[in-house]
Amino acid sequence: MKIKTMIQISLFAVMTAIGTRLTIPVPVIPFTLQTMFAMLAGLVLGKKCGALSQLLYMLMGLAGIPVFTSVCGPAALFAPSFGYIIGFVLCAYISGALKDFFAARYGRPTRLMLFAAAIAGVAATYAVGVAYLYAVLNIWGGGAALMKVLSIGFFTTFPGDIIKAAAAAEISRRVAGTGAAE
Repeated sequence: MKIKTMIQISLFAVMTAIGTRLTIPVPVIPFTLQTMFAMLAGLVLGKKCGALSQLLYMLMGLAGIPVFTSVCGPAALFAPSFGYIIGFVLCAYISGALKDFFAARYGRPTRLMLFAAAIAGVAATYAVGVAYLYAVLNIWGGGAALMKVLSIGFFTTFPGDIIKAAAAAEISRRVAGTGAAE
């Protein structure tokens, strides 16, 4: 792997960590910019490097570096929000894979194609995150009905993620226009 690629992977891991600190508090799952950086990682770096950047972010937190919104270290595995962190790896991979598919099929992806790729990536984040949240709340948290879990972990944050997906699509389109990610 080239040094430039390693720097880009590290940069997106750090940007995701910084996005953790830019928080709008809501119950249980805070509204942060993490998902936008996970989408951007895939759209800018591609599926493999984007996913590696989010895996690096996850490993940093599991190693005890304070990069998560709640607890860090191995105890983070038992936090209700950890499933979303796992989902960031999938988000970057899926966003990057769809961007690459659109590029191979149609040439340079349009804003709408990039937006669709970002939405598909964030949908994977929610699939893993909500399932993990449900499991944790029902194993260690005293129980929660599915609608309550969806209210906490999806309905309150998804509207913001639609906006973040649009922003990620535009930012990645502009970065691609500069050639900075090459």
